[in-house]
Amino acid sequence: MLFSWLRARRRRAARGRPLPPDAEEALLRLCRQGAWLDAAEGRLWREWIAVFLEEKRFEGCGGQAIDDEVRLSVAGQAGLVTLGFPEEYFDTLRSVLVYPGDWAGRKAVPLDGGAHLEWRERRLGEAWTGGSVLLSWPAVRRGGRLLDGARSVVIHEFAHLVDALDGTIDGVPPLPRGVDARDWRARLAGCRERFEEALDEGRAVALDDYAADGAVEFFAVASECFFQDPHLLARHDEELYGLLAASWRQDPRRRVPMSGLRGR
Repeated sequence: MLFSWLRARRRRAARGRPLPPDAEEALLRLCRQGAWLDAAEGRLWREWIAVFLEEKRFEGCGGQAIDDEVRLSVAGQAGLVTLGFPEEYFDTLRSVLVYPGDWAGRKAVPLDGGAHLEWRERRLGEAWTGGSVLLSWPAVRRGGRLLDGARSVVIHEFAHLVDALDGTIDGVPPLPRGVDARDWRARLAGCRERFEEALDEGRAVALDDYAADGAVEFFAVASECFFQDPHLLARHDEELYGLLAASWRQDPRRRVPMSGLRGR
């Protein structure tokens, strides 16, 4: 109990300290969406970022330097997903590992008879339930500046962390009171089926093909598009947009201007 009280006091102090002017200017340059938040959202966003930067350890891997640009770019994008639950600081997350590019990670799928098929694939990000998030710095930078379409590796990996908050990474995040979880799951599964059908038939889709990798990746990829290009997602699947708005407890379509996205 004493630890919880001390942590809460430390967080209150961090939230009360404004960012230095140079950090504020850099934050809005590195995470363009910050400029579109209203006054209340902007305050919550900056307060969350201040706590996150104080509590999380950033480590450079493979020669990647860690500076304020790296830290602010990661924290700015991660802060967008928490606007619906600003007291969530991902207490089990201890470190953010940043690489100078993509890297090869192991991929395995089970086969009949108990065997596994394994190979290595290129990764831009990875979330470890043991307490770390791994990110490619070029991808982080592109996502924050809206230079990579509807993609953001930071939002993708933090969507996985939110998915895990209920104890299971299954493509279904903790839902707010009043949302029928069974209905939400069923409708999300229907959206996934429609996406996969469109993909198979060669029709235009809003999401990256990686969303077809399973329910977990569908939620994370759809969440990227929900935040990065909400108008695109709503045009392709209004129901999916509504389900994500309920789960993330916010409506980015209201704040993100279409003109701002067209100017990327």
